[in-house]
Amino acid sequence: MTFKLSAELHGHMSDVRGLVAQGGDVLVSVSRDKTGRIWKRAGPNDFIEDSVLLGHTGYVNSVTAIPPTAEYPSGLVATGGGDKTICLWDPTDLAQPTSTLAGHTDNVCALAASNDGRVLVSGSWDKTAKVWIDSVCKYTLGGHQHAVWSVLVMEDGSVLTGSADKIIRRWEGGELKGTFEGHTDCVRALALLPGGRFASAANDGSVRVWSLGSAKCQAELYGHTSFVYTLSVLPDGAIVSGGEDRSVRVWRDNELSQIILLPSTSVWTVAALGNGDIACGTSDGVVRVFSAEKARLAAPDTLATFEQANASFAVSKKTMGDIDTSKLPGPERLEQPGSKDQQVIMVKSGLNVEAYQWDQGKQSWAKVGEVVDAVGQSQKQVFDSKEYDYVFDVDIQEGMPPLKLPFNVTENPYGAAQKFLERNGINLDHLDTVANFIIKNTDGVQLGSGESVSADPFTGGNRYVPGQSAGSAGVPDPFTGGSRYVPEGAAAYEPPSEYVINSQGNAAGIIKKLAEFNETITGDDANRLGDEQMQALQKLDFSSPLVLTEDVYSALLRSAMQWPKDKRFPSLDLLRLITAASPLPVSHSGRGFVESIGEATEFFDLLGDEGRKGLTKQEEVNLMMGARALANAFATPAGADLVWQSRKQVLGALDGSWIKAVNPNLLTALSNLYLNLAIAASKKGDDDEGLNILSAASRFLSCTSNADAQLRLVNVFGVLSHKFQLCKDSARVLGDETIVILGFQGKSDAVKRAAKDVGAFLST
Repeated sequence: MTFKLSAELHGHMSDVRGLVAQGGDVLVSVSRDKTGRIWKRAGPNDFIEDSVLLGHTGYVNSVTAIPPTAEYPSGLVATGGGDKTICLWDPTDLAQPTSTLAGHTDNVCALAASNDGRVLVSGSWDKTAKVWIDSVCKYTLGGHQHAVWSVLVMEDGSVLTGSADKIIRRWEGGELKGTFEGHTDCVRALALLPGGRFASAANDGSVRVWSLGSAKCQAELYGHTSFVYTLSVLPDGAIVSGGEDRSVRVWRDNELSQIILLPSTSVWTVAALGNGDIACGTSDGVVRVFSAEKARLAAPDTLATFEQANASFAVSKKTMGDIDTSKLPGPERLEQPGSKDQQVIMVKSGLNVEAYQWDQGKQSWAKVGEVVDAVGQSQKQVFDSKEYDYVFDVDIQEGMPPLKLPFNVTENPYGAAQKFLERNGINLDHLDTVANFIIKNTDGVQLGSGESVSADPFTGGNRYVPGQSAGSAGVPDPFTGGSRYVPEGAAAYEPPSEYVINSQGNAAGIIKKLAEFNETITGDDANRLGDEQMQALQKLDFSSPLVLTEDVYSALLRSAMQWPKDKRFPSLDLLRLITAASPLPVSHSGRGFVESIGEATEFFDLLGDEGRKGLTKQEEVNLMMGARALANAFATPAGADLVWQSRKQVLGALDGSWIKAVNPNLLTALSNLYLNLAIAASKKGDDDEGLNILSAASRFLSCTSNADAQLRLVNVFGVLSHKFQLCKDSARVLGDETIVILGFQGKSDAVKRAAKDVGAFLST
C-alpha cells in the first residue's frame, strides 16, 4: 500500500495550519490568511472549494469537527485563532459563526471534541486548556508552565493536554489525574489510538505511543529529522505524522511504512479521511490529498508537476540530520535498486548533494530535492554549538546584553520566532514582530518557500542577484507613497495615472557579472564585447542623463540575444535599466525593440505556447527581465507608443502566463506590465481595449496569492473602471467578489487599502 498524490487544493493565501476530515469526501482547512475553507469532493481526484469561513480577525490556527447532537443534527465545525476566540460554525448556515466562545487570553492553537458532541476542549498559548460543555466553559485546566499546544478527549471522557513544557497531563472533571513524561522538547500533537492508547509528537523529532493504564511510554518512533507538528490516525490504525522536514510519514505496527515528501518546508497539519486517504496542509498554502487507491490518483500531468516541484525543492542540511558529504556515494549509486519502496538516499553529484526516493512500482529513483547549506551568507554563524545561516542580535532592554536569534533560511520564520520567544521567556504576543524582523532581514534567500530562483549560483556573498532590485523591502509603494492619507469612501479614490517604472538596480554588480560572462565568450566570437565597449558600459552613470552610443548599445543587445541562454540575464538586466533611463533602446536604428526583447527572452514563444505546462528557473529569470524591459519602455512617450502598438502580441503572451510562472518576481513583473498597459489604455485606447485587459487581469488576480501582483492587478481594475463605464460595469461581474475579499485578506496592507478603495468605487 503506497500513497501517491490524489489532489491539490489551492485557495488559501498563506500557511495551512489546521485540517479536519469529515468522512471521505469533505475537508475543512484553516490558515494564516484568517479564513477557514470547506472542500467537497467533486470526483475521484478532485475537490472544490464549497465555502469560505470568515469570522476571525487573526490567524486561524486550529480546527476540529464536533459530532452531531440533537440541537445540531449536522454537527458543528470549531475554529480557533490568534484573536483568542473560538468560532462555531453550522454547516447548514456558514454566513457567520453560530456562536463565538471567548475566555482565552492568547492564541487558541488546539481544539478537540468528544464523540457525543457535547464536550469541546481548547488549548492556548496562555498556558491553559479549557473544557467547554454545551458551549459553556466548565473547567479551566491550569498547571502547564508554557503554551498548551495539543489537546485530546479520550474514549473514557478524560482529557489530555500536551505542552511546550514537554509534559502531557491527564485530567478528569477538571482535576489533574496523572502525567506522561519522556519527550525532551515541546509536545505539539496528540492523537487517539484504539484500546485506550494515544500517540504524541514533539519538537524532539519523535512520535511516542502511550496507554492510559501506564505512565511508561510503550514505543518511540524515530524517523523525522526535525520538529514533528501533527498527528492523525488512519481507519486501519496506522499513525500519520508531519513536520518541519517537509515530510508526511506513515507508521504501521510501530515501524516506518512510507515517507511522502512535499515541496514545502513545513507540514503543519495532517488529517486521515474516512476512506483511508491522507490530507496535509503546508507552509506554501496548499492542501494536498494522497491516496493508495489507483482510482483516486491524480492525473499523470498533475503527478508530473508535483514530482518536478519536489525535484527542484531546496532542502536544508539542518532538516536532513547530520551529513558527512565525504562518505556519500556518487551518481553510480542510482544504478542500484532501492532496498524498499519510498527509500530516500543522498548522492554527491560534483559539489552538490541531491536527494532521491525509490519508486518500487517504476523500479527507478526520482529526484526529490537538492540539499543546501547557507545561501544567505558566505560563512556560517554558530549559536549553542550549532551552525546557522544567520544569528541576529536582538536588543530587548537598554543596558542589558542583546539576545541571540538564530535562523536558517529553510526554516519557517514563524517557527524560528516562536522558539526564540519561548527560549527567552518572552510573551508570545511578540510573535508577528519577531517573524517579520526575520523576513525583512533575510529577504531574497527564503528557500523554504520553494519560490525564490534569484540566487546567483556563480558568486558568493555581497553578490549581484538577478531580480534583486524588485524586492519590496525598502522600496516605496509606487501607487500610494510611504504614508499617504486615504479618506474613507469612493470619492477619495484616484487610480494611478503614472506608469510604474522599475529603475532600481545594482548597476555596478550587473556590469561586473556581465564582464565575467564576457570572458567566457571566445575571442573570435563576434558576440563578445570588446574592451572599449566594456569600458563604456563600466562608465555608465545612471544618476545623471545617460550617455550611451549606438555601437555600445548594439553590442550589448547582441549579447542579450546571442549569448548562451544561461549567460544572458546580466545583459537583459542592464537593458532593462537603460530602457528606463534612455530613449535609445526604442529609437535604435536596428531591429524593433519589442521584437528584440521577445527574441532575447523567448517572451512570446514560451508564454504563448499553450501546450507548455511549466518553465525552467533560467527561463523564468529571462522572462522576468523581458517583462521588466517592456514595462520600462513606458518611461518615454515613444516607448509607450511602441508597446501600445504591439499590445495584441504582448497581451496574447500575457494571458494565462501566470499559470506557468512560479518565481514571485516574474509574477510581479507580469502584473506590472498589465498595469502599464491599463494606464496606456486609459490614455490612448477605448473601452473595448480596456475590457480586453481587464478580463485577462481578472483571471490573473483570481489565481495569485503574490502580494505585489495583487496590488498591481487591483489597480488595473481601478484604472480601467475609473476611465471606462463599460469596464466599471464589467468589473462588478468579473472581480467584485475577489476585490472585496482582498480588502480583508490581501497579502499586504497596501493590497487591503487598494482593494477597499477600488471596491468602494465599484459599489457606486
